[in-house]
Amino acid sequence: MRAKKHALPWRLLVVDAILIVLCLACIVAFFIVSGKLRTIHAAKSWRGESEMNFAQIACFLPEDGGMELGEIESFRETLAQKFVDASLTAPKGGSLFSDAASAFGTVTVSTEHGSATVQAVGVEGNYFLFHPFDLYSGSYLSPNDFMQDRVVLDEVTAWQVFGGMDVAGLTVYIGNQPFYVAGVIRRETDFASKAAWDQTAGIFMSYSALSSMAEVKFTCYEIVLPEILSGYGLNLMKESFPIGRGDIVDNSARYKIKNLIQVIRDYGKRSMRLKSILYPYWENAVRMTEDYLALLLLLAVLFGLTPVITLIVFVIIGLRKGGKWAETRIPQAADEAIQRKRRKRWEEQQAEIQKSGKPQRGKRLRR
Repeated sequence: MRAKKHALPWRLLVVDAILIVLCLACIVAFFIVSGKLRTIHAAKSWRGESEMNFAQIACFLPEDGGMELGEIESFRETLAQKFVDASLTAPKGGSLFSDAASAFGTVTVSTEHGSATVQAVGVEGNYFLFHPFDLYSGSYLSPNDFMQDRVVLDEVTAWQVFGGMDVAGLTVYIGNQPFYVAGVIRRETDFASKAAWDQTAGIFMSYSALSSMAEVKFTCYEIVLPEILSGYGLNLMKESFPIGRGDIVDNSARYKIKNLIQVIRDYGKRSMRLKSILYPYWENAVRMTEDYLALLLLLAVLFGLTPVITLIVFVIIGLRKGGKWAETRIPQAADEAIQRKRRKRWEEQQAEIQKSGKPQRGKRLRR
């Protein structure tokens, strides 16, 4: 009977140990997945050594509700005035915000070595701040480029039209127009981006160049801006940006616990398409990692719940046993201490009697 009495706690401890290991594994996986994407860390890169906090906001517009370049420029002026009204001043030689807009089309790139039909991203602003690809060769496009005849190829396009990667400075043709290769980038290798990128090849060029070849509008706008209070950047964009039927998301908060709890609550709804928005592949990759992180968070809580409850039960049992022990042991210990003290006094009195050689009459021995 005694063996059966103690078998259950030991089995429970073994189960708890296994659950703790699983909980820790989920936590480790959580941090690994949360560090995979670089497309949501532009605020940290833009902040640099500044003491000011920044938020990274992304706006996604429906295909039939895209924006023209003039509308983007008008919004920038509105935003600058908002900062003036809020008494926010840019650091010397710097800016309070940086942004990028992108449009998407299809073009045919050719050289004397080969040709390829690829997805073209027409960019405006500091696009590669938000998408810091690794470079095989050359450099990115810059918002300060005076000429709009430079392009960036990904590695698949470079192989298809040149047969190599070190092709910066060479010329490609899109239609009949020559463009100089600024650089060659490597696509992201993380699991989410690879799953979301459904094209075989791609090219990056200025929006003005792409719009001269095809009728395209901006359907993605990204910005880093001051976060003087929690939620300030997102609220400012919701108030000022003409989002219409589009979506605005705070990329700075995508992996925070509060947002992931909301992902868990809306898990079924996330599969529904209630708006005619075609997310770019990098947003689909972020949404995929959000789902993974929400699941890992839920599993970590569930795996850790039983060991925590077991610990609480053992603590309660221990406190109760300690209380019962105190109820009996403390009075017993106090009585023993009193008896020891009386015995010590009696022994001292007996020692005095023996020392004097005769009994002391008239004195009552105090115990």
